[in-house]
Amino acid sequence: MSTERVFHVENSREDAMKRNNSNNDNPWRAVALTSAIGIDLVVCLAAGYFFGDWLSRMLGGQFWLLGGFLLGLVTGIISIYFMIKRYGGL
Repeated sequence: MSTERVFHVENSREDAMKRNNSNNDNPWRAVALTSAIGIDLVVCLAAGYFFGDWLSRMLGGQFWLLGGFLLGLVTGIISIYFMIKRYGGL
């Protein structure tokens, strides 16, 4: 192999590595992930609250409201974990 060919192959590998790293370091990707985390948490908390409120009206008592809210919180945390694992590179 000539020296030019070896140099060209090494530069191609370095360029490919730079392109791969630039995709992961995109600031808009971080903004999108942060926004998705916030929206996901709010939706899960609201769904848990309304589910708990509905159970409180059907079955009576205030503990159903708290239980629904906590269920929404736990669901949101688990959902955020899997979202970060998939899109955040965890």
